[in-house]
Amino acid sequence: MKSRMPIFLLVLLLILCWGISWKPGGDLGVYYKASEWLQKGWITRLYSENAEIGNFFYGPFGLAVLKPLSLLSFHQANLLWLTLQTFSYLIFWSFLAKFFPEIFDPKRLSLFLLTWIVSIKPIHASFQSHNVQLMFAAILIFSEWKTHSEKRRNQVLSGILVSLIASIKIYPAFIVLYYLLRKSNFVRLGLFLGGLLSLIVPILVFGFETGLSLPKQFVQNALHYHHVYDLSKDVVSLSLPSLLTTWLPLSWISAGWVSLIVGLVAVLYFSWTFKTRHLISPQLERYSWALSWGAMAMLNSTTRPDYFIFFVPAFTAIPLTLKKNFRPVLYRVGLFVSLALIAFITEWTLGSRELTHQLESLRIPVIGILLLCFMQFSTLHTMLKE
Repeated sequence: MKSRMPIFLLVLLLILCWGISWKPGGDLGVYYKASEWLQKGWITRLYSENAEIGNFFYGPFGLAVLKPLSLLSFHQANLLWLTLQTFSYLIFWSFLAKFFPEIFDPKRLSLFLLTWIVSIKPIHASFQSHNVQLMFAAILIFSEWKTHSEKRRNQVLSGILVSLIASIKIYPAFIVLYYLLRKSNFVRLGLFLGGLLSLIVPILVFGFETGLSLPKQFVQNALHYHHVYDLSKDVVSLSLPSLLTTWLPLSWISAGWVSLIVGLVAVLYFSWTFKTRHLISPQLERYSWALSWGAMAMLNSTTRPDYFIFFVPAFTAIPLTLKKNFRPVLYRVGLFVSLALIAFITEWTLGSRELTHQLESLRIPVIGILLLCFMQFSTLHTMLKE
């Protein structure tokens, strides 16, 4: 019975996600409208006058990928999106099991249940909102697996994929830098080639002059993101930047302390990553990777509940290190607190929209995020010293 329960729960979650995503809407509506504009030749308008279609903050390569979408009917586009989400769901769980085969060990059913419970919110949110976070997670976890391949072409492919994802949305650039510091030269070559492709493809699709101008327009557009989604007012923005914007005095915020603190944490993380690059054994790589995903989502100013998919590996990894840690009880309590704050507050899980929004506006779930990332760093740091 225990051996079958994980499969049953994964199928159940997928069926529930199908039910919530059958009706078209959410971000898919924005993508579809953007495609219609691109088909009409209104390319630069997507970065200068996009408020009327729901705001659009995706890179030029993303425009090239989305352009054919409106050739389908909206219903057909939704079926395509549902297929891609389902495929991403299967890829994510398949490769998570490759990194952490322990989750399907019948003797570790509690580990699977913890991982599954934490995954419910972000996966459900991705299907419900018709957004790209689950797809990005599937591509990034596939890419991470390929970095460990003995075949050079697989390592190059992993770098290409990560660069292309980072050219669509900015936050995966965090993984690009992580790969530059940690991975092989063939992965780095892939990062470079992916960067070139992200520049060349829009030129081929939209023409030389327009394609060449799009990166600059995208950067200008992205810099206005928080004018549209104010960190102090966007309730579901849950990250270190939103926590600091909410808790710090206004004078500190005006003086740039939010950017300074977030930048300092990022510098410290990447400095530590570079310093320990030769100390991470193949057995510890999965823990380092889990930390990189968690740190990315913690520092990313646009993190919302659908981004919580990037915290799932940390929840899976930490329990596997407790037998080697000198204070396992503290970490078990920490995991419980993180789980409660991250998984059982956001997006009306408490059953009260008013209470949930009040706790989110105070950025209470971010405390769980910070605790989770600290525990992941602490356990990995402890193993490195052994």
